[in-house]
Amino acid sequence: MTIAEASYQRQVESTNQLKMEVEVGQRAPSEADEAIQRLLSAENALVTAQQRYEQALDRFKIRLSLPTDANIVLDQNELAALEEIGIRQPEYTEAEAIEMALTQRLDLANTKNGLEDSTRKLELAAEGLGVQLNLIGSANVSSADKTDIDRLQFHRGLYELAFQADLPLDRKAERNAYREALITTEQRRRTFEEDTENVKLDVRQAYRDLTETAETYRIQKIGLELAKRRVEEQKLLLEYGRGTIRLLLETEDDLVQAQNDLTSALVNHTIAKMSFFRDIGILQVKPDGMWEQRTQ
Repeated sequence: MTIAEASYQRQVESTNQLKMEVEVGQRAPSEADEAIQRLLSAENALVTAQQRYEQALDRFKIRLSLPTDANIVLDQNELAALEEIGIRQPEYTEAEAIEMALTQRLDLANTKNGLEDSTRKLELAAEGLGVQLNLIGSANVSSADKTDIDRLQFHRGLYELAFQADLPLDRKAERNAYREALITTEQRRRTFEEDTENVKLDVRQAYRDLTETAETYRIQKIGLELAKRRVEEQKLLLEYGRGTIRLLLETEDDLVQAQNDLTSALVNHTIAKMSFFRDIGILQVKPDGMWEQRTQ
């Protein structure tokens, strides 16, 4: 049963009880009318919540590349499992998270590899601008009438040794290639530096979001306990004739809002934790579509 359905059910029970008290003269008819109005509001809120749920489910199907008429039912146990897990902060400091991201992020590794490739091409282009000196040697040895290795006349051979130099007098094509490689290397260096800073920024923001959502969950949990106590207090006051239906229904509305806020805080923290794992590069999706935390 969803929170909206539970709220509507409580409104129905409170309204029926009040009608019985009005019939026996314990309550004024105006209180019953007010309770019925609140019941109608709760019913309208329930219908709206159901429509929003169906719309969100259809958008989720489209995101999964499924037809909107596909029969999908979300597992309510998943929310219960999140509630059982509660808030578990990752055991990383901000500095450790940044260091891990710089070594684990695949997109940053690709940028780094591109920079290294450009650096190697620049070194090769720089070598093409220098003097090229080649050592050339040759030997021509004849033999006697019958060709035999033992008859080779090395003392009558013709030997040549020369140097071939290619001076950097006309290196226009090489200079252009060097300039192009230099520009490309500088561009990729700036890209790598910028990507590195963006990775650090992503991790810091994810770390702050994780801390914020954990604190929000703690606060909302305290608020839920207070809302529960207020409802119980109003029920006791109403039982002893010192409370009013209006105050009871108002505290029940506050309880519903507190439950919604706590659930939202839990979901937001879970999303923030997954985003944190993604930003430091250890979130891995398995072939079955489930995710796991990759070890370093």
